[in-house]
Amino acid sequence: MISDIITALGGAGITAAPSSEADPSRADTVPGLVALVDPVVGGNLWPLNLPASAPGTNGVYNLAGQSGIELDGYRLGRVDTYVLSLRSPDFDPLRTMSTQLIERVAGQSGIEGWEITDAATDYEYDQRQYRAHFELQATSLAMATPALPAAFIHPVHAATTPNELGTMNVRQTVTEHIAVVLVAEQSQVDTQRRAITAALLGLENPAEAVAPLEYAGGQRVAVSGSHVYWRELYSYDRLIRS
Repeated sequence: MISDIITALGGAGITAAPSSEADPSRADTVPGLVALVDPVVGGNLWPLNLPASAPGTNGVYNLAGQSGIELDGYRLGRVDTYVLSLRSPDFDPLRTMSTQLIERVAGQSGIEGWEITDAATDYEYDQRQYRAHFELQATSLAMATPALPAAFIHPVHAATTPNELGTMNVRQTVTEHIAVVLVAEQSQVDTQRRAITAALLGLENPAEAVAPLEYAGGQRVAVSGSHVYWRELYSYDRLIRS
């Protein structure tokens, strides 16, 4: 049934994959950070350390940490935390750069969800530079070819009825519950939930099931940047017998 669900979601414009194939190590958020910050500092952005030839107005970043977005034992996303320092000999250009960065982060959208989670300013007396420090977090999907909206699919629970045939034979109905973890921009969650319902409700696979897919509930499970992770549960019945 999982392969049928993935096919149906693909037809609805949702990139779907088994949760068992999720691999957060595939993501590289550095290009996204550079694209976000480079225009703010006029291309004068470096990792870790400034070269001796760097102009007075510049930016330096480093990766401070990584964490996973985990659900039902699957790591479906990754959050990369960067520390970015903007530097300038004069305060007004620094304030302008800071404002531009805030606006660019607030206006971005796409497969990487960026947000500013902390900020501070100071003055470096030895270098005679004003500095603005930002903690930025980027959320990435654990997919080989990430795209939004996306969905990860996995079984979560099975329940069965008592044996219907007594002690000599077995005939039971098993209700299988499957999680469809939607990942979408916050503004699109409700729209994509309706698209999932339209694609999956009543879906049948006679070779595996004796009843079509039914909706079993849902809830928000994580929010990171502009991305919302929402788990929908669907169920179907199958028979086991001896």
